[in-house]
Amino acid sequence: MNVSFSWDDSELKKLQQYIDTLSEQHEVKLADLLTDNFIRKYSDFQTLQVLIDTSGIKNTENIGNESFSIFVSTHTNFTSWEEMVKVATAEYVKRKLGD
Repeated sequence: MNVSFSWDDSELKKLQQYIDTLSEQHEVKLADLLTDNFIRKYSDFQTLQVLIDTSGIKNTENIGNESFSIFVSTHTNFTSWEEMVKVATAEYVKRKLGD
């Protein structure tokens, strides 16, 4: 008795292509990583811009320094800037996989 079947693996191929792309190094805009929805969900603020403005940093090069990380631990659900970025990155990848 022979049983045969066929299936459409185009979605699986797309997923594999995306996974291959993720393994490469990418630059992601901070606003794409820390969306307003993410900021509202995990912080005291409504937007990334308000969070940055309230932090008192003078330029974006200071994002991630020790005083900014302390600010993040005080005004978000995270203990540090590094933790915030890790969670934001995971959520970013989930959003991209869902596309």
